[in-house]
Amino acid sequence: MEQVSSQSFADYLSTLDEASLITLLEARPDVLIEPVPRGFIQLVYRLDGTDSLVAAMRTLNRDTVRVGQGLAALGGSATVPALAAWLGASQDAVGDGGAELCVRGLAWRDSGALQLPERLLAHWSADIGAARPVETMARSVLVAELRTAVQALGADADGLGKPELGTRLSELMSETDRLITIISGLSKGARDRLNDLRRSLTGDYSWNLTYGSPGAISQTETLIAAGLVLVSNRQPELPREVAVAAWRADTDLALTGRPMIPHPDVDATMVRSGAQAAAEGAVGRVTALLDEARATPVVALKKGGVGPRERSRLAKRLSMPEGDLLLWIDLAYAAGLLGLTDGGYAPTSDYQDWRAAEMGLRWAVLASAWFALEHAPSSREIEGDKEVPPPLPLMSGAGWLRRTMVGAAGSAGPGASVRATGREIDWFCPLHGYDPIRRDDKIAAAVREAELLGVVAVDVLSELGEHLLAVDEAAPADAVEELARRCGGLLPEATFSVIIQSDLTAMVAGQPSAGATQLLRDAAVAESRGAAGTWRFSSSSVRAALDAGWAADDLLAQLRTMSAHAVPQPLEYLITDVARRHGHVRVRGMRCCVVADEATTTEVLHTRSLAKLQLSRLAPTVLASPLKLEVVLTRLREVGFYPIAEDAAGTMIVPRRQEHQGSPRFNSPARRPPRVSPVDLARRLAAHPDDDTMPDAGTLRLLARLNTRLNEAELALLADAMDHCGDIVITYRDANGTRTVRKIQPQQLYGKWIDAWCHLRNAQREFSVANIESVSPAS
Repeated sequence: MEQVSSQSFADYLSTLDEASLITLLEARPDVLIEPVPRGFIQLVYRLDGTDSLVAAMRTLNRDTVRVGQGLAALGGSATVPALAAWLGASQDAVGDGGAELCVRGLAWRDSGALQLPERLLAHWSADIGAARPVETMARSVLVAELRTAVQALGADADGLGKPELGTRLSELMSETDRLITIISGLSKGARDRLNDLRRSLTGDYSWNLTYGSPGAISQTETLIAAGLVLVSNRQPELPREVAVAAWRADTDLALTGRPMIPHPDVDATMVRSGAQAAAEGAVGRVTALLDEARATPVVALKKGGVGPRERSRLAKRLSMPEGDLLLWIDLAYAAGLLGLTDGGYAPTSDYQDWRAAEMGLRWAVLASAWFALEHAPSSREIEGDKEVPPPLPLMSGAGWLRRTMVGAAGSAGPGASVRATGREIDWFCPLHGYDPIRRDDKIAAAVREAELLGVVAVDVLSELGEHLLAVDEAAPADAVEELARRCGGLLPEATFSVIIQSDLTAMVAGQPSAGATQLLRDAAVAESRGAAGTWRFSSSSVRAALDAGWAADDLLAQLRTMSAHAVPQPLEYLITDVARRHGHVRVRGMRCCVVADEATTTEVLHTRSLAKLQLSRLAPTVLASPLKLEVVLTRLREVGFYPIAEDAAGTMIVPRRQEHQGSPRFNSPARRPPRVSPVDLARRLAAHPDDDTMPDAGTLRLLARLNTRLNEAELALLADAMDHCGDIVITYRDANGTRTVRKIQPQQLYGKWIDAWCHLRNAQREFSVANIESVSPAS
């Protein structure tokens, strides 16, 4: 950004009253991330950052974008009446669009005219091209050529000299509607040639460019004869006025106003009950996934993520659709409840507290993580021709679509149709960047995921969804806790019931508590999962519970407490019988001996299937084996004995329960960068409006020497991330010229390189400081 433009934008910002400045800062929350701007010049640098501009532009609706594009077509500066006349819209509609741009720091007012920042002007002018105004071009165009153009546009050129011809041509080309009419009458080939010239950014329109075939030359001659192209310095050149008219002819600039969203006639009771059931189900399914991962880690691919085969196994194991499983894996990981361990993915240390928390808080954690995700878990992007498996991060615009759709449905009033809002997403979020097919896929995924979480029910935003949206807009420091407080009354604690049947099965309805789940895992085997799961008791499963340290009396007592009815006699008999036989045979660690009464040792010694244990009698009640204790235990259990393990002193060995735990994800919510409030920053700026000094830090000075492309605000962000191991977003061009946007956490600076954790690749990477093209804060 040039200093003149920065200064005038900064001057405008410094004249805003406190309320207006606070509103602008609220609309651009990325500038609130430390280190915050110290003065208005630094604020302009932050507002003009590429990532900051992109984030702000994505919040614009279609009408506001059209106002901005129209302003760019008029050179980046115009009054509301002039812009309204050019767009053919009402001054009120254009004024509203201009005000919206100003509120978001994407435009400002100077002497009654709207002004665009230069970077935004360049972006919105890209489709028009880098053409020169005809007034400038006319100085290097022959008189005969000017006369031909004036006559082609329908004016009399007789008797006019070169200055008069230039002035007359400039007047004619200022009439955009006249040019559009002429362009509309061109052949398709001539219009295509016109657009080729318009889209060239160099302004070098040679007859022999790559598209300079004889056909192209002929079409260029047609454009010259029509007065739309001039020959300047013996080269055909397109005036800016014609480029603007050609762009406008191909672009729908109508300001339509906000679409009307229908409000279906739905029963509020059905919406509430449906949302509550979905929310409870979502918490239950994530809990089931994490309980399973605690017992057996979810297998990870070599490069990370959960592959299709493992997802298929998990979906079958947990009795849930494989498509839904994608959502639960991503949410568990994004919420910091699932992490990577040596054996794959397993619950983190936060999981125990989350599982024991109230239902409102458990749902708030998941819903907040889903709303903040930048991708659609059930419609993940493809990189090249390969799937990016969950829960690996990926770059996506689906999060913007999701948040925009939910926000638009909420702002349309209670009971607005969410699906109808999704069908109008091109008005609410015109810069989403998806083609119609992928756009519809992302919208369908967002609606489906919202229904699974209880954010949407019966095609309308539920009370849970309304609270989620309200908390997100307010953005309190304790957003999850605030959401849990608001939703606590809507989400009563989940209940479950266990009915133990005489066929040795237990029917479990609802999500069992942690204690009940542990008991069932120790003493029974799951046959089916879901809203109503089935667990089967057997002699082997009960023996496993006793091996794990359960006493028969304690096991029966817990089952009686947990069961909705009396424990059936067959199960009592089974537990009692297994307990009677359990430990009758003892395997003592001395590599190793088997201890039992004489009759039992005789039976063991003469069991042919145990011959490979190479047992020999040392005493009437003692058998010896050269094999390891674990091998002897396993083989004895396989043939129907219920042995227990003892150490060399004869003390029973209770195997340690296997509970796997993963490491918290690298970009845990606890590591989010510190922010200041809009009110605090507005008051700091008002107190020191001209402070443009940068911190005198050694890291910043070193980075400034290594990269001369970054401005002061970007260098300050990068230096702060280096000094405090914070997350930042960089645009990086590698040695091959490939540009990527990455979220990184710098670890150290050595030489000309930054060693950092790359969230995109989920691995440690090195980045050349000189190849960093932009820096923005990580939200």
